[in-house]
Amino acid sequence: MQPNNMAADLKPQDQEAAQKPKPCCVCKDEKSARDECMLFSNAPDPQDACKNLVGQYRSCMATYGFKLA
Repeated sequence: MQPNNMAADLKPQDQEAAQKPKPCCVCKDEKSARDECMLFSNAPDPQDACKNLVGQYRSCMATYGFKLA
């Protein structure tokens, strides 16, 4: 009889999930550029002014399998 190890249930079962990086660890340069633009933009609409950088960040994240809305 094996003991019930609940922590084992939390570990990823397939190799793909185990090798997928965390969202915080990828696209750091793109994220920094996007954040800096949004925070320090003098444009009346920073969201519109930084649209290109936001798109680059989304594209980068998509290459790692992350889907941003």
